[in-house]
Amino acid sequence: MKVSFTLPIYMIQNFIIITGRGTLLFEKEWVGSAHRVGKANMFASLLTAMQEFSRQATGGLLVSHLAFGALALSMAWDERTQLRGVLTHDLADGNEFGSLIAQQLLRGFIDTYAPDTDFASGGPLLTAAKFQAYTNKVLDQIQQSVRTILGNLHKQRGIINTFLIYDDGRATTTDAGDDEVGVAANLTPLLAFSSEAMLLKGDRPRIITLDMAKQLVEIHRLGSASLVCICRKNKDPAVYRAAINTAVYMLDRVFLLLNDLQGGSSHS
Repeated sequence: MKVSFTLPIYMIQNFIIITGRGTLLFEKEWVGSAHRVGKANMFASLLTAMQEFSRQATGGLLVSHLAFGALALSMAWDERTQLRGVLTHDLADGNEFGSLIAQQLLRGFIDTYAPDTDFASGGPLLTAAKFQAYTNKVLDQIQQSVRTILGNLHKQRGIINTFLIYDDGRATTTDAGDDEVGVAANLTPLLAFSSEAMLLKGDRPRIITLDMAKQLVEIHRLGSASLVCICRKNKDPAVYRAAINTAVYMLDRVFLLLNDLQGGSSHS
């Protein structure tokens, strides 16, 4: 009898953090590979050598992306600590998505450990065993990338503010200190009204635009959430259109990734 097994297919496969000298500090595997078993330290050394070659050959530039077959490597770099984060992910999801997740995971690692650790010294106490507990924070850091996307969009010329409103009444804003409960309470009726108005016409809305006296409000549906962009009416929408489209794509990718990692649960 022939028995076959289907391995889960994840958008991201592997993430490692290494020091500027090539020491492996952290590794997280989502999809096991026979080619990587027991070779993480060798892989870290190879990447470090490659980055050093790139720096010398280009006058200081570092490799940020590599593609091979259907997979890609996206690399994040922190100058202060000299740490690098390297994410192996699906090539089809793009460099920008890979960079977002790699930078988010590296930033979370640094925020967690840098206050009590001298990474630049590269001492003997810098071992992977010391930092393995970061595994428990990886999912939360990926969730925090939603706020990073909103923050980047908020900086775009012509955009006053951005929010993500979930159908269950939760909200995510650009600032963790915002009154997100209040934001959700104020915007949820508006979302419900807009959706019901479109449904009366027999449409399932993906984008709703509200033309107000001094503002344009764009609402983009993303599964069980809505991206709300409040824009300046005196600005040509062409100024911020590409940024909104990019944010919609990135949020959609992050939601799909979280759905994968949480075993098919809804957006969080």
